[in-house]
Amino acid sequence: MIGRACLLASGALWFMGTGGCGGPNDDLKLFDNSPSQAGSTGSAGSIGSAGTSGSAGSEASAGSGGVSSAGSAGSAASGTSGAACALPCGDGGHSGGASGGGAGSSGASGAGDQAGGGSGLTDCSAFGPGATYLPSTKHCYLVVTELRTFTAAQTYCKSLGAHLVTLLNEAEDQFAWSLHSEEHWIGSKDGNAPKDPKVGVYSWVTGEPFEYSNWSWNQPDASGSECGESNGGGTCYEHCAFQWTGGEDDGEWNDRYCQHTIASLCEWDNAPER
Repeated sequence: MIGRACLLASGALWFMGTGGCGGPNDDLKLFDNSPSQAGSTGSAGSIGSAGTSGSAGSEASAGSGGVSSAGSAGSAASGTSGAACALPCGDGGHSGGASGGGAGSSGASGAGDQAGGGSGLTDCSAFGPGATYLPSTKHCYLVVTELRTFTAAQTYCKSLGAHLVTLLNEAEDQFAWSLHSEEHWIGSKDGNAPKDPKVGVYSWVTGEPFEYSNWSWNQPDASGSECGESNGGGTCYEHCAFQWTGGEDDGEWNDRYCQHTIASLCEWDNAPER
C-alpha cells in the first residue's frame, strides 16, 4: 500500500517535473531541502529524513493522507518543505514520529525538547560553572573558594546578583555543608561593632526571619582575637557566622571575627527556568 500511494503521488506530481514522491524541484522550490529554523530536529517535509527526530511524517497524518496536520507540521518546522507530505506519501517519518517528540508544533520545538525546553528543568550554570540547584528551595548556590572577609564576601555575592547563603532549615543547612565541607561564611551577623565584647542578636543579611539555627555548643560567644591593622590593633570580637568542623557535628555554626578571610557560599533566590 505504501508503494502504491507513493506511485500515485508521483504521478500527480509529474506535471511539476518531480522525479518521485517528495523529490526536490529546483524550479518550483516546493520541496526545498535547505536547512531551516528547525534544522535536523524538525525537517518536516523531507520524506527521507522527516523521521529523524521531528513529528513531520507522523503516523496519523502521513499514512492516512491528513493534509492539514502534516502540512502544518512542515510549514511550522521548516517553512516550505512540509508541502511534500501534504500528499499521501506513505511512511515518510513514521519511526521518527514515534520518537521525535512533536517537532512540528513550533519552529524550533524539536531542538528545544532535546535541550530540555518546556520540561520544567532548571539550569544554574548561568551563575557560574559550579552553581548547584536545590529543588526544595528552587534556589541556586555557588561555592566561592577565594578567601574574603565577611563584608567582602557579601559584596562579591551581591555583585553576582546573589547574597551570602541563608540557611532557613535543616535540609538547606545540610545541603550547604555538602557543597563545601570546610569552613565558609554564611549570611548572618549580630551587627555589633568589632570591639564590642558582647554577643548581639543574629539576623540574616536578607532580612528573612531568623527562626532556624545550628550553633555548636556554647556558641556564639563573641570570643576575642587580635584585631590587626584594619581596626587599629588590640582585641576584636566575633560577630559573624560561619559553618565549621570544630563542633560536635561537622557543619554546625560558630561565630568568627568578621575581618578573617575564609571561603563563602552565594545564593540566588530565583533560579532561571529554561
